[in-house]
Amino acid sequence: MDGLLDGLKVVDLSSVLAGPMTGSFLAECGANVLKVEAPGGDVTQTWRVTGEPKDRTSAYHAAANTGKQFATCNLKTSEGRDWMSAALADADVLIQNMKWQDLDLMDLLPHDLQARFPRLVHVRLIGSEFDPDRLAYDVVVQAESGFMSMNGHPDRSPARLPVALMDVLASHHMRAAVLAGLYRRERTGQGNYAEVSLIGAGLTALANQATNVLINGKVPQRQGSEHPNIAPYGDVLTCSDGQIVLAVGSDAQFASLCRTLKRPDLIESAPFKSNTDRLKHRKDLMSVLNVATQSFKR
Repeated sequence: MDGLLDGLKVVDLSSVLAGPMTGSFLAECGANVLKVEAPGGDVTQTWRVTGEPKDRTSAYHAAANTGKQFATCNLKTSEGRDWMSAALADADVLIQNMKWQDLDLMDLLPHDLQARFPRLVHVRLIGSEFDPDRLAYDVVVQAESGFMSMNGHPDRSPARLPVALMDVLASHHMRAAVLAGLYRRERTGQGNYAEVSLIGAGLTALANQATNVLINGKVPQRQGSEHPNIAPYGDVLTCSDGQIVLAVGSDAQFASLCRTLKRPDLIESAPFKSNTDRLKHRKDLMSVLNVATQSFKR
């Protein structure tokens, strides 16, 4: 089956993760994506785990740059600027995460591009709309958005999530911005410029943790894998041959769990009868359930 974006030309000037992942998504949808890197290459080529071979693209770079064509160009030279102008002449989409002063040096300021290429859909990643000139890395955004303070166990320090989740989230925002821009162009004939921020992606992903603060005044605490609103959800049970994680989202599902574990008496037990009860008595509940699972296999 033909790709949904067959025939679309994308120029990808982004580096690291969020932007490049957006380019790969567009390539997977059938677009022709040209990844343009500076003479030194994308910095992720140097982010290799210990022992990783150096005679091939890095695993990190490969994770965000599938399905693309590649070019190397110094956009701070007059030759490079001319080359880029020619590349954008028939491009549909431009994605980038460059500093504003670099965009100025490269003749890539958004208002100038809109005037020169009115049908171009241009999406830029920034660190924060509150301070657009400040550079941002995923771990800093994890800390400032509150993710690190919630992640980990209560008796330990805050922990970084094991993937650059703020970048991954921002990439999804960038994809939406590209597709919305293409839809606008389809309706009006005009391109669009949009900015996506890492901190914005992080804050909007707080979901129920944010509304728990706004509505209930409860600041999230580190709970390991436990869910703050549901029990047992994220809780771990130990079986005879290993561990399983629970995702019990309703009273009916809790009843099914109890019957499976041959403890139907727990269904109507006062401390565990409702989700509110189970949250309040979570520690006691898990002690009972872990006794019941000792003879079960996963």
